[in-house]
Amino acid sequence: MTRPTGRVSTFDARDARDARDARDARDARDARGTAGYGGSPSYLGLGLSPHTEHDGAGTTPIEDRWWPGNQWPATHPVATDGAGDPVRLHKIYKFYKSADFRHWSPGNQAIAFLSEFAQLDSNGSGKPDWTDLSLPQPARTGTNTTDLTDFGGGVRWRIDDELAELVRLIEYRHGVLDEALQQRDTLIGYFQGILPFSYLSHPYTFRLCHLALAVAQFLAFHFKMKFQRPRPSQLHPGIFPPIDVPQHAAYPSAHATEAWLVASCLDEVMLDAAGNKILEFTHPGGETRNALHDMATRISRNREVLGVHYPSDSEAGKRLARAALPIVKACATVGSLADNGLLKKARAEWTGVSNAAM
Repeated sequence: MTRPTGRVSTFDARDARDARDARDARDARDARGTAGYGGSPSYLGLGLSPHTEHDGAGTTPIEDRWWPGNQWPATHPVATDGAGDPVRLHKIYKFYKSADFRHWSPGNQAIAFLSEFAQLDSNGSGKPDWTDLSLPQPARTGTNTTDLTDFGGGVRWRIDDELAELVRLIEYRHGVLDEALQQRDTLIGYFQGILPFSYLSHPYTFRLCHLALAVAQFLAFHFKMKFQRPRPSQLHPGIFPPIDVPQHAAYPSAHATEAWLVASCLDEVMLDAAGNKILEFTHPGGETRNALHDMATRISRNREVLGVHYPSDSEAGKRLARAALPIVKACATVGSLADNGLLKKARAEWTGVSNAAM
């Protein structure tokens, strides 16, 4: 088996918070414009700078001249209080005030949004909407003593078949490993690769994606704690994941939940002026393909190839994300396309784009 040569995080980030740090770091670079646009560095040093006024103004050659050093606030030239006395440091510049704080990074705003999502009671039932979300009990956990994880409608998995499939997927790891490792730290980046957008070019779309990630993580970890499903490699030693096994339960897959909720949110706003989905196309033979859905499926499947998730984990994440979307849209911050919330603002960023008939 080929072992990874890149850096592997101790906690396999990403089903949760580690990647958020990486995303925030990338957001900060985008916000500062350091990615080829010029801008400030991540660390702003302040030392001693010479008094900036050039004495002599070119009339007399300056030799061995000493300039007073300026710290910050700049104390030279000396500002006076009108009576000839120097003013205090805090009075060199006048105070100003702003009514609004306008510097929420997308990741931090998403964390703050969770309180709104978690409290939403749209029908006045006295309990939050999200508490009505449910998933079937996975095989061999809790009250489900059977070998089946059954989603109804004929969609079911037998756990021994899942484990056998994961062993067969091992031969695909070499081809998918680099991609799967990247998707631990930059899930949104793979959707940006389909149809480019960034914090600078599509700020509302970018924020919407981060809100989707935060909600997906919250919901996925709620159900992980509830069901406590062991990881596949805990049940079959032949699976041997090439990464550190995430230190939390398997079901549902947080990657799948995140990928599908991001894809679903993007599907709501990546619409042309006529309301058609930009990244969805129905072929003459009747097959409909959606690039966002295909990417969500791919991200989910890659986690199975790594051996850290069962196929039923991925299915659960997909269903959880789709069930959560209406609740996200019911939150005032996001709203529907008829409201003046994030969804409407994000859609306005895409109305000039349309897909071409094939």
